[in-house]
Amino acid sequence: MNRSVLTEVLHSPTLHVAPGSLTVATSWWHPTRGLVDCPAHRLLSAHARQAGLGTASRSLSNEDLRGDLPTAPTTVFTVSYERPEGGHRGLALAAHSDDATAISFARRQIESWRAVLRTRRVLHVTASDPLAPGPSNCPPNASVPAQTAADATHRWRVCGCPASVRCPSAENTERALHRFLERGDDVVVVTPPAAGPGAGAGRPVHGNLRTVSTPQQAETLAVTDPDRLAFVVAPGAVVSEAADILKVLRRRHPRLRGQHPHEWCYTMDDLHTVVGAALAQSDRLLVVGHDTTPVTRTAITQVARIPLPVRAVTTLDRLRPDDVDAATITVVDATSDGRDLRELRQVLDGLGPASHVRRQAHSAKETPRPAFRPLSSG
Repeated sequence: MNRSVLTEVLHSPTLHVAPGSLTVATSWWHPTRGLVDCPAHRLLSAHARQAGLGTASRSLSNEDLRGDLPTAPTTVFTVSYERPEGGHRGLALAAHSDDATAISFARRQIESWRAVLRTRRVLHVTASDPLAPGPSNCPPNASVPAQTAADATHRWRVCGCPASVRCPSAENTERALHRFLERGDDVVVVTPPAAGPGAGAGRPVHGNLRTVSTPQQAETLAVTDPDRLAFVVAPGAVVSEAADILKVLRRRHPRLRGQHPHEWCYTMDDLHTVVGAALAQSDRLLVVGHDTTPVTRTAITQVARIPLPVRAVTTLDRLRPDDVDAATITVVDATSDGRDLRELRQVLDGLGPASHVRRQAHSAKETPRPAFRPLSSG
């Protein structure tokens, strides 16, 4: 792809740009390459507005753009590249030829983004559909309802599932917790650090309740009566981390009783798995939007351990050339409607040929089969 990149300064006697502003091309006509599409034009507009310049976005496909008119009233800075499937894409910024500030800005922008034009793989990490058969015991064959910005703070259950769908994991945990306490058991709430608030958030809890968050804490847990010890797994726990804790508790206390694994929610475990796999293959992490979701919380927690460069793309002017100078980028969506994610995807498509890959993990709990009953004789 790099061999096809052309960076050129063209001029136009017909295009007029007011001083103090820029025209951002949504497409333009190259003298020899023909039509050049510009999917990343919103990126240039965002940076121009951030710099205090006025912007107008429009197609320049009917304008006379040539390289042999240095005295023309408008100067157009361009870069273009050939697409593997045919056609051309690129960027173009037009400024008044006597506007030194706009000319300097346009030149720097094209040079900066030209330096990072390349083929890249983009991994989009998403939550598995909680309405699909399996995790959370939720109904099958439906799509996740759209959420609005107004209810963004209440979009997610403690287990990681959308609040708009029923997930019984929190109810199951609370029910098991109170059942064990009413029996007089000491109850351990297994709450790895990635879990949300602890169990028993509904009815008041009366009894001997302890929280264990790591295998090391499980090793040192003091128990009065090992025969009266029980556990529940907090909603929002990463099941694989909870299992490591339970392994220690079961080794130390073989008579440990606890909540049935079929009542656990695997949403956060799936996110933990898929986010970790994506980040291990990536050079950058981009977090799109302002909201906080289970996916973004998982990604931010894991990326701190690697470490990996992270950029919060709350607006397009936050995106810098260094943020996309990578062969593989993981993108997670922290928006309520996905609009910002679609804009970023379009920008990446305009900064070199991009392969978009959607990554998901899905743990499906099988429905228990009915007990076998032999046929009666006679």
